[in-house]
Amino acid sequence: MATVARWRLKRSGTWEATTVADAWILHPDYRTPPVPTGAGIDAGPWRHPDGQIMNGTYERTLPGRQVEVVTVWYGHALSHWRGPRMPRFSSPLVSAWNPVLAQGLAVTPGSPAPYRDELWCDRWIADALLYGRKPYGTFTLPADEALRWFAKSGGTGLVYHAEPAGRLIRVVAGTAERYAQLFDLDALIADYRDALPPELAEREVAALEAHRGHSPALRYILVEHGEACFAQAPLSIRGLTLGYPPRETAARIAAAGVP
Repeated sequence: MATVARWRLKRSGTWEATTVADAWILHPDYRTPPVPTGAGIDAGPWRHPDGQIMNGTYERTLPGRQVEVVTVWYGHALSHWRGPRMPRFSSPLVSAWNPVLAQGLAVTPGSPAPYRDELWCDRWIADALLYGRKPYGTFTLPADEALRWFAKSGGTGLVYHAEPAGRLIRVVAGTAERYAQLFDLDALIADYRDALPPELAEREVAALEAHRGHSPALRYILVEHGEACFAQAPLSIRGLTLGYPPRETAARIAAAGVP
């Protein structure tokens, strides 16, 4: 199998070659940040076997019905995780990029990343909500930007709650569409049952079933203490509501041993 060399520093202070196998498969996603066009940012070590810089979401299959996922920006890994295969479920609202770009993640702190300033992620969340890239989120913006966002949100089906945060406006927003309309819950439930031990899977399944007729707006915005309720929701619900990959969520549930 062809490989591409990477390097790591050993405890002895010398460098040794490691490899990234060419089993990685690119899964195109329009959320992928564009590569930098100006000078000053060096490409990272993640490369294709021919030396081309990797950029996007890459997956490879592992033994034991597992999958490994890495999001790469200009050769720099921003997230890297393993989870169970969940082949039935898919959704345009779910992406490996959603947690990365919403939280400003980077595998190696201080390495180059697309986040240009401290409000970059907030602006990304605001746009992602407007354009149907995630069903729920929280962001904080200057008042003039928040007002423009409010004007654009009309007719999108979004419901929001806003409050001052110093000189900024903090917004919690989510769609009014029901979970059963947003997602193929039957496929997701079947995948969770295959991916988790029964005692963990059934508790997540019960939570998903209970949300069928509700919406992110109804459950977590148009209620008293909605954010506190969301923080206490089962992991499967929190992950799905934020548009995070269920495979990563399932891995977290399994590692914790509790839903």
